[in-house]
Amino acid sequence: MTLVTVIIPMYNAEPYITGTLASILDEQDIPLEVIVVNDGSTDRSVEKVKAIADPRVKIISGPRQGFAESANTGWAAAKGKIIMRSDADDLFSKGRIKRQVEWLTQHPEFGAVCGGFATIDAKDRIISKFCESKEEEITEELKQGVTRNHFCTYAIRAEVLKASGGCRSCLANAADIDLQLRMGELCRVWYLPEIEYFYRLHDSSITRKQRIAERVFFDSLVIELQRQRLSRGFDDVQVGHIPTPPPNTDHAVMTASEQKQGMLVGRSWQEHQSGQKLQALRTGIWAVAVRPQSFSAWRSLLALAVKPTGNIKSR
Repeated sequence: MTLVTVIIPMYNAEPYITGTLASILDEQDIPLEVIVVNDGSTDRSVEKVKAIADPRVKIISGPRQGFAESANTGWAAAKGKIIMRSDADDLFSKGRIKRQVEWLTQHPEFGAVCGGFATIDAKDRIISKFCESKEEEITEELKQGVTRNHFCTYAIRAEVLKASGGCRSCLANAADIDLQLRMGELCRVWYLPEIEYFYRLHDSSITRKQRIAERVFFDSLVIELQRQRLSRGFDDVQVGHIPTPPPNTDHAVMTASEQKQGMLVGRSWQEHQSGQKLQALRTGIWAVAVRPQSFSAWRSLLALAVKPTGNIKSR
């Protein structure tokens, strides 16, 4: 009997898919299936998956309508009682599957459990960590429109995911945030303060193709849709009103290097504030190396060098 299904929507993930699968298949104690949804890859991604001689891995064809519909296709084929998802270029943390399965087994009143995550670069180096220190229920937090983590840190009971209807692809890359918020409306959700997932920053990621203005629009929209559901019992999308981003001539996107540098600068000041001056300087130098043309990164590094540790307010 399959207890857990991990869904991996995949499009041109040749450099990373082998590592992604290895991090998931490391779990040997939990009955597991991994469904890779190939969404029209044109590189050697499929060959990489087929080269892994593990009967737990299955490849199915996706609808070629983006990651949300690929995820839905995988969920429809899932046999597990607990569902997880991974992007094809990311990693699961060691022991994550067993840890979350055991927690849900011990707490049948909860429909989902989630955790923290870290961002990594192309060489698997940790850039920044997003992990709270407190173990707690976050159901009400989700109902207030607050998401503290990545959807791929979630383990969800299959019946809850089915009741949700899955991802709503009309919400673009905010479909994951939307689904997290709806989890809080469908079931109780618990947070474990563990790094359960490693999210990779690189410029070929699908998230790099979305304009900044468009991302802001959809991120705000999912909050408004939740407000509608909680106040009147349904939202615009549920009654067929498909959102359209306003016309915008600004086609700017945030590159992976820009996001990576921003995270590293923030990390360097956290280290500085905690008294780790040498480590803060190392992280600051790494931030500068990512985008040497950035004046703000150089300015931050200089401030790290001259300010006494523990002083973060004047940076």
